[in-house]
Order: sequence, then structure tokens, then C-alpha cells
Amino acid sequence: MKILIDQTITRETVSARTTRRSVKSESMLAMEREAARIRWLLAINPNTPPPVLDQLARGAQADLLERIAENPRTHSATLARLADHENPQVRASVAENMNASLKTMWKLSRDPSADVRMRLAESYTVPLAVLRVLNTDENPYVKLRAEKTLARLLKEVSALRSA
Repeated sequence: MKILIDQTITRETVSARTTRRSVKSESMLAMEREAARIRWLLAINPNTPPPVLDQLARGAQADLLERIAENPRTHSATLARLADHENPQVRASVAENMNASLKTMWKLSRDPSADVRMRLAESYTVPLAVLRVLNTDENPYVKLRAEKTLARLLKEVSALRSA
């Protein structure tokens, strides 16, 4: 009889421990989800300070890095670091950010991914010299997009001169 009681107590103890662990792990998962949501909200908020965005960018997943690279408050040094990321979508997001330095834009104009070069060719903030290089790109779509952007910019300049 004592053995049955001991086995019952042991089963109840194990069951209670398992329940506590599952409750603890559920609460940990909920906290991790909330932390991820807060990081996401900070990354997309245009009022997030540059140092916070820089800190968020350290060790983040690629989808969060894309949002950071798109943020208009992201510092050029952070963008330069993201321009070296292995994911072409992150680099493409850097190509569209107006805070990207000239050095970063030149680097992206020679990126192995045509998608990155295409997004750079579409950018409203890319310098004419970079567009001229993209206008000679081996990829016909990048070349055509650079031609269209150059034509648009030249049309805007001539409209300003005649106004």
C-alpha cells in the first residue's frame, strides 16, 4: 500500500512540475512574442531615434532589417553596415533610403543582385553619376530603369529652368 501511495505522490509531483513548466514556457513564449512585436514597431516608426535603430539592427532577422533599412531615420553608418548583409532584400531596402551615403550607393551599384541594382535605379535620391553607371548595366531591366529615372530627372531639371 505504501508503494502505491508513493507512486501516486510521485505521479502528482511530476504532473505538477510539468504543468508549471508548460505555464512558464507559455509565458516565456508570450513575452518573446511581445518583445518581437515591440522591436517591429520600433523599426517601422519614423520617430525612432537612429541609435535605437542601430541597436535593433544588431543580430536581427532579415525581415526586421528590411524595415530598419527602410526607416527614414536610420543613420548612414547603420545603412552602410546593412549594405553588406547577405540577404539581397535587406540591401535593396538600403538602396531606397535617402540617408544612404554616396559610398554606399556606389557599392550597391555594383551589387551582384540585379534586384538591388534595380531598386537603386528606381530611387529618387540616387546621384546622376550612379545612374549613369547603372545605365550601362549588363541587366537590360536595370539599364532601362536607370534610363527612365535619368529621363525623369532631366525633365524635372529642364522644367525648373524654364519656370
